[in-house]
Amino acid sequence: GSFKAADSGKILKRFSENEKECFERLMKDPLRSCVPCFHGVVERDGESYIQLDDLLTDFEGPSVMDCKMGIRTYLEEELTKAREKPKLRKDMYKKMIEVDPLAPTAEENAQHAVTKPRYMQWRETISSSANLGFRIEGIKKADGTCNTNFKTTKTQEQVLQVFVEFIEGNTTILV
Repeated sequence: GSFKAADSGKILKRFSENEKECFERLMKDPLRSCVPCFHGVVERDGESYIQLDDLLTDFEGPSVMDCKMGIRTYLEEELTKAREKPKLRKDMYKKMIEVDPLAPTAEENAQHAVTKPRYMQWRETISSSANLGFRIEGIKKADGTCNTNFKTTKTQEQVLQVFVEFIEGNTTILV
């Protein structure tokens, strides 16, 4: 996955230049208290990682829900770059038809491929990102069970149902 265990009280997250810059800015921002403390970039096994405080250190048997925030979860520059050099992606076509076999156009079906911008924009429309401003990526429960099957969780009702299942019916948490 994207995370690795680090020294006590810390975790390593796969490196991204944009995320590093974001954490550097957040460390000087009033929002600092809302995010894990950033401890720079480290190298492990030939890979770069962002080192952060592990916010789960003091919890016994935590359950975690990973959400992507924003009505769009890709950068405009990614879209621009992909449009400048459009490349047909068979892997993204495969992901698309696994979720919705009717999503590709006739041309995409003939090519068995889609462009990255097309895939990224389609991905936002099938989840709650566009209409609710976030989407659920995955859940890991205290018992070790994981679920990442939320690609088409789109409506407020569907998201609320996932929340209720996540908190195991303890609705006082939602108040």
